Order: sequence, then C-alpha cells, then structure tokens
Amino acid sequence: MKEKPILPPSLPERLETAERGEELVAMAAARQEPLTRWHFCGLDLCGETLREMRFERCLFEGCRFTGADLRAASFVDCRLKNCEFSAVRAGEAYFLRCQLQGVKALAASLPDCRLAHVRLEGCNFTEVNFTGASVENVRLEECDFSAASLSEWRHKGLSLARSKFFRTSFFKTPLAGLDFTDSELEGVVVSDAAAELKGATVNVRQAAELARLLGVTVR
Repeated sequence: MKEKPILPPSLPERLETAERGEELVAMAAARQEPLTRWHFCGLDLCGETLREMRFERCLFEGCRFTGADLRAASFVDCRLKNCEFSAVRAGEAYFLRCQLQGVKALAASLPDCRLAHVRLEGCNFTEVNFTGASVENVRLEECDFSAASLSEWRHKGLSLARSKFFRTSFFKTPLAGLDFTDSELEGVVVSDAAAELKGATVNVRQAAELARLLGVTVR
C-alpha cells in the first residue's frame, strides 16, 4: 500500500531565540496567548501547568517537560529534538505538522490526543498511555512502544518501521494495512478473538508468536 505524504512542519528560516524561555512561557500561559516563531533550547518546564498552551512554528531542542500538565495543549508546525516528556499529562493534546526526534516520554499520559501529519523518529514511549488517540498521516520510525497502551486508536494513513512493540496493548485498535515485518512484535494485548490482527502484515516469526493468542501451536 502506498504511503500517504506527511506534511513537514512549516518553520520560518529564522526563529527568535528565547533567552528567558521559562519566563516567556509563563507570561504567555498567564495571558492565554500562543507562542509563535521561537527557538527554545534547554527550556525547563518540569511540573509546570500549561493547560491549553499553544505553540506554533517553534523549534524545541533539549527541552524538559517532565511531569508538566499539557492537557489540551497544541503544537502546530513544531519540531522537537531530544526533549523530555516523561510523566507528562497531555490528554486531548493536539499535534499538527510536527516532527519529534529523540523524544523521551516514559509513562506519559496522552489519552484522546490528536496527531495529524506527524513523524515520530527514534522516540521512547515506553509505558505511555495513548488510549483513544486520533491518528492521521503519522509515521512511527525506530520508536519504542513497549508496555504502552495504543488501545482504541482511530487511525488513517498510519505507517511504521523498525519499532518495538513488546507487551503493547492494541485492544480495539484495528491493525489492518499495517506492516510489522521489520519491527519487533511480541506479547501484545488484543481482545479474546484477536480481531484487531486481521489484515496486518507480519513475518514468519511474528506469526508464530501471534498464533499463541489464538491457542494455536506452531511446530
């Protein structure tokens, strides 16, 4: 199946460097104003309350959001490189035309979030809660979703490559059209009838592993 094109972030050639990034974000949050065209480097927003915060056409490098409240926040035309999002609360967050590279989001909570035209590259989403996400034109590449919940996804134009899915929950997420052959797939969680697996493409070793979910012994 031909992959649908993913629109890249629309970033300006020149961005304003945020010298006092924490103060800038705090002021925008208090005024409920979006932050646009900023380059944040080494920003520390650990534990901050940033509900409904809007970031547009921004570059984040080496920034820390650990434990922050990002519920209903939005990132539009943003690039995030080597940032820390572990333990964030970001239910109903929105990512549009974004690229996440080397992002670490251990045990993050992102239920009912929306992703459209997003690339996740080399990211660690171990134990993340992505339940109920709406996903459109998204690419997962060299990402780790071990013990993560990708349950009840509504997806269109989703593709993946060289990623890890150990003990990942796909409960009520249809996997038809997804190719797992160059990824690692083991001990996944699905419904009793394993209907989620119908139409997925797997390799021989993965097929033997998945057969156990159906009570079939492969010799």
